[in-house]
Amino acid sequence: MSLFLLGLNHKTAPVSIRERFALSSAKMGEALGELREIGAREVVVLSTCNRHEIYALGDENFHAQLPHFLCAFFQVAPAELRGHLYDMRDENAAQHLFEVACGVDSLVLGESQILGQVKSAFEYSKSHGALSGTLDELFRRALTCGKRARSETEIGRGALSVGSAAVELAKQIFGSLSGRTVLIIGAGKMSELTAQHLVSSGAKRIIVSNRTHERACAMARQFGEIEEDRVLAEAVTWDEFPSRLQEADIVISSTRAPHTVISASQVASAMKLRRSRPLLLVDIAVPRDIEPQTHQMDNVFLYDIDDLQGVVRENREQRQGEIARVENIVGEETANWTKWLSSLQARPMMAALAQHASQVSRDEVEATLSRLPSLSEREQEIVRAMGQAIAKKLINAPLQHLRDGENTRDVETLRRAFRLDEESKNRNNGNQNGGAH
Repeated sequence: MSLFLLGLNHKTAPVSIRERFALSSAKMGEALGELREIGAREVVVLSTCNRHEIYALGDENFHAQLPHFLCAFFQVAPAELRGHLYDMRDENAAQHLFEVACGVDSLVLGESQILGQVKSAFEYSKSHGALSGTLDELFRRALTCGKRARSETEIGRGALSVGSAAVELAKQIFGSLSGRTVLIIGAGKMSELTAQHLVSSGAKRIIVSNRTHERACAMARQFGEIEEDRVLAEAVTWDEFPSRLQEADIVISSTRAPHTVISASQVASAMKLRRSRPLLLVDIAVPRDIEPQTHQMDNVFLYDIDDLQGVVRENREQRQGEIARVENIVGEETANWTKWLSSLQARPMMAALAQHASQVSRDEVEATLSRLPSLSEREQEIVRAMGQAIAKKLINAPLQHLRDGENTRDVETLRRAFRLDEESKNRNNGNQNGGAH
């Protein structure tokens, strides 16, 4: 049984590929179920804007079926995925997960949202019965690793979220955002964080729209007043937002819709009413919310999540020195995970060795006591306790060695040295002979 990782991310696949792997909650449960059906003993699917990864325990037959599952489930031709997938196993897969949790494998170095996304994926699999012991422990350790990176290094300080990177991009286009009107499509966490950065950067008017109007109203109320500065914030219905495009200088779109929500024709209509005043469209959704051909219009600037990489790259360079410190933490946690896994595999051997030592002690002590009939019952118990104590001390070192998991080959070495297989065979034969009388 091995740990397998199959996935793609912002480094290996453009958003036009990644958006085809977006998963709703309902589809996530369906994916977990099908992965279990094709042989996954345990499985977690981590699906975000920038990555889609399957972590699973299974055999080689299961591993061979994983690419076929991806293509069939997401209806993607194998040729379209060529060169975009990465395939890791065991220690490499664990190390990758730890790097993801720490934020060093993110589009935005050190971004904090990914740790919550890892936790959500872990809890979702657990609630659907797709976890038991090994992956449960792996993801708990990944969360610990991510927390260590943020508390023991400066990797998260000054880190841009995708939302704040979008705001930085807006500043590059307009200079100051003071007095600008912003239309936010989608009232989720990403939109909320983006709105916070926009207001702190000087935006004075925010229009919020969401399919669930109550959520749009709640966000508008939240940003209606910031300290002493009055911010005009309003919520509009989902049907109304296309007609408000003409009023916005900046549109930030981040929904979970499976298709585009802003068409090129809607933007063209708005631009006529705007008399060609510049319009910045930032699409931070996966799948994309805005039709890509919109960028062909005059005075319309469309950027998707992949276009944010230039902003992010500069931010990454400013905190490059922290990566080495995080990698040290990742190295420690990966080594600890490998030791834990080795000790898990050694547990049957450890139990057999402890049983062997205990049995040898009992046999020798009872043989000795049979030759000392004058001992009182209390004295006999002392001798028995002494025998067990000696046995425990003698095997303590080899047990600790196995527990540390330094070398899996040592399991077989100790098994042969103590002749445990031979003893087990003799014991079974004795039981069978005893049962025949």
